[in-house]
Amino acid sequence: MPTSVYFNNQGATREQFLVEDLIIESIRNHGIDVYYLPRSSQSSLDELFGDDPVKSYNSAYKIDMYLETFNDFEGNQEFFSKFGLEIQKAAKVAVARRTFERLVSPNIRLLPKEGDLIYLPVQDKLMEIKFVEEEKNFFQLGKKAPYMYGLSIEAFRYNGELINTGMSEIDKIGDNNAFSVEYTLEAGGSGTYDHMEIVYQGASLNAATAKGYVAAWDQPSRKMRVRNAKGIFNAGEAVIGYSTGASWNIESGNTQEDATDLFDDNVRIETEADNILDFTEANPFGEP
Repeated sequence: MPTSVYFNNQGATREQFLVEDLIIESIRNHGIDVYYLPRSSQSSLDELFGDDPVKSYNSAYKIDMYLETFNDFEGNQEFFSKFGLEIQKAAKVAVARRTFERLVSPNIRLLPKEGDLIYLPVQDKLMEIKFVEEEKNFFQLGKKAPYMYGLSIEAFRYNGELINTGMSEIDKIGDNNAFSVEYTLEAGGSGTYDHMEIVYQGASLNAATAKGYVAAWDQPSRKMRVRNAKGIFNAGEAVIGYSTGASWNIESGNTQEDATDLFDDNVRIETEADNILDFTEANPFGEP
């Protein structure tokens, strides 16, 4: 027997809007404010491994979401594996479809996407979207477009991504985790470098022998931290700011010292290795 012709449970547009309004109101009343960071790419997508070698996050959108995992993080938490200490903190959040479309530009995203980030201000954490559930309401009242999206998120593992949203509390997470080298610059330079400005050595940026991003610059002490560097910055040569035109010569700096990690062993390992192998030889392992 077919369903009753007197009850329309799969095509009532007004009831669909009512359900959607109730969901949006519930999230607004009981949810939390987070920041959504869409991923952009600085390189072509690796079709073989399905990854973007050079990810960047250049914008942040404030949006209300409902935190479904409210008691504690899910996942294996902190544990030791054969690869050392691993932290796998997971959670689930929900965002109304109409709210997402209203607050995030359609030129950026039509819906949440795996690989994008969510910043939780209270926990001061970046979480990465691992899965987007688009059928969370299972077509209630016959509506094909979802009322809301369910997002499975995990603690973000920084791997050299560029985070430059313009919000200091978010951008500092990238600066504090990226490998960076601190250089002392010679007196007598000109100009002031901007945060995340591209700096380079050479005749131009296209012909640069070395380039990177300014993670920090303190003019009184003439200390500058450079991250995501390509090439080697040489002492005695000018470091030029691409947008500001600032120009200071490098006095000293050690490319093996990670300025953001006080416990790295790069220099100690190199010193011990020099006692075993003479790397000034063309082939320190013997003649071929």
